[in-house]
Amino acid sequence: MYFLKCKYKLRVLQSNFFYCKVSYFKIQTKMVIKIHKKIYSAIEEVWLNDISKDYKNNHLLKEDSLKNAFYYHVRNRLGEDFLEKYNLRIFTEYFVDGERIDLVIVQIDPFRAKESYLGDCITEIIVAVEMKYKNSYTSDKVFLQDVDKVLSFIRNWKSNTTTFYLAFIHEKYMNSQEKMSWIHDKHIEIVKGKVTELNAYWDEVSDETRWIIYDH
Repeated sequence: MYFLKCKYKLRVLQSNFFYCKVSYFKIQTKMVIKIHKKIYSAIEEVWLNDISKDYKNNHLLKEDSLKNAFYYHVRNRLGEDFLEKYNLRIFTEYFVDGERIDLVIVQIDPFRAKESYLGDCITEIIVAVEMKYKNSYTSDKVFLQDVDKVLSFIRNWKSNTTTFYLAFIHEKYMNSQEKMSWIHDKHIEIVKGKVTELNAYWDEVSDETRWIIYDH
C-alpha cells in the first residue's frame, strides 16, 4: 500500500511538472508574439514615415546611410525600456554562417554578457534585415542576390522565431499598378509568414517616390 501511495505521488509530481512545462511554453510563445508585433509596428512606422522623410530631405546617400538611419529610427521607435525588458539589442554588419546581415535585432543572455564576448551571448535572432539602395542603372540582379540570401537563411536556419525584412530603395520608374514584389512566385510558400518586403521606387505616373510594405 505504501508503494502504491508513493507511485501515485510520483505521478502527480510528473503531471504537475508537465503542466509547468506547457505553461512556460505558452508564456514564451505569447512573449515572442508580443515582441514581433511591437517590432513590426516600429519598422512599419520607420519605413513609411522616418526613412521616407529622410529620403525626401536628402539625408540618405547610398546604402550605409540607409543602414544608419534604419538603426537610429528603429531603436528610437522601440525605446530603451522595451529593449532592456526583453534583453533585445540591435546590431549592424552581423556575421552568421559566413554571411553578413545588414541589421539584426537579437535577444542576448544578459548574465553571460557580463563576462563573455557579446557576440557569443546571442540566444536568438528575432529580426534580420537586408537592405539595398541603388540607382536606376543598377541591375535587378543585385537586389535578387539579397533575396537569395534570405531564402538560404530560411532553409538553413529552420527558425520559427526569426522574421526577415527586405528593405529596398530602387530609384527607378515603375508602374504602381503592378505588383511590387521581389519574391518569385515559386518561393511564395517558403517565405510565407517569414518575410516582409519594404519597397521604395519612383512612380512613373505621379513622378513621386512610393513607399510600400508587402507582407507574405
